[in-house]
Amino acid sequence: MNWLQRLTPPNIQELVPYSSARREASDGDVWLNANENPFPRKSKGAFAGLNRYPEFQPVALLKAYASYAGVSIDQVLITRGIDEGLDILIRSFCSADDQIIYTPPTYGMYRITAETLGVQSVATALLPGWKLDMPQVIVEAGDSKIAFLCSPNNPTGNVLKRSKVLDILEATRNQTLIVLDEAYIEFVPESSYVDLLSNYPHLIILRTLSKAFGLAGLRCGFVLANPAIIAILKKVTPPYPIPIPAVEIATAALSAPGIATMKSEVKLIQDTRADLEASLNTFSFVEWVAPSDANFLLIKVKDASELMTFLQQKGIVIRNRSSQTLLENCVRITVGSAEEMELLLTEMKAYEAQV
Repeated sequence: MNWLQRLTPPNIQELVPYSSARREASDGDVWLNANENPFPRKSKGAFAGLNRYPEFQPVALLKAYASYAGVSIDQVLITRGIDEGLDILIRSFCSADDQIIYTPPTYGMYRITAETLGVQSVATALLPGWKLDMPQVIVEAGDSKIAFLCSPNNPTGNVLKRSKVLDILEATRNQTLIVLDEAYIEFVPESSYVDLLSNYPHLIILRTLSKAFGLAGLRCGFVLANPAIIAILKKVTPPYPIPIPAVEIATAALSAPGIATMKSEVKLIQDTRADLEASLNTFSFVEWVAPSDANFLLIKVKDASELMTFLQQKGIVIRNRSSQTLLENCVRITVGSAEEMELLLTEMKAYEAQV
């Protein structure tokens, strides 16, 4: 795969990853290779065995997520949330003279992670209607090591048009890594690009258990890519990235009952989102509500700071997105429980009465 070798910096090509005790040997009855405390913690369930280091890439969790996503286990890397996936990707493929491209308004960590690592970030803003500026994206992607796309996009909530993504994939074949952030894909699973992994070896997909699976505090994410890319990422991945309790909880979430629970909750959130959207459109201070395929709504109001201050005084916290490109006086509201949404709307009615 010569194109991938060309994209990989020489220091990473030559890097011999740290050979941890658990990567060298994970089977045995008497473990004397990792300088661990030999005395087990007196706990049960997920907290048993914490005197031992976890597996580098826990096989049970790899199998569970590979089965869920419809890929093979050698196409999966487990990370501490999507954020660690971003960090590993940029450290693996970018040097100081390289650049990444992203399409604001979108998730801010693409830029921040790149700049933290001394890599240039190039912004190609979305067009009205949250559409990709295709000519500019393709030009900039051609000069970049990695292009980051988010679908459904955060904070706009829209999915990218499949034909446009395919055009980008074709234009950048053997040239640029295309990373699709699918953090919210469970809310619109038919829009996933996981089926394209076999046809486009430069495609990388990021996933997480933080959103639809309700495990944001667990910090468990996944990189899905062709095995050659996964092998490179493993060179840079820390030796013991996933704690044992996290592995057990995440694996249980990916069981048949766990997936059924997730799908049931997604349906509840989608129904609540539809009701919330309809209600928000009735307020005189709301200029528009962006249609969403995620678990949040982006709305434009007359004065975002004033609304934020009013709701904070009532103990309700939403997100001001006004500092982002194209989002002046825009706020993002996460879809909560029916009770939380009722409280929000009650206070928004009170706000409307005073403005």
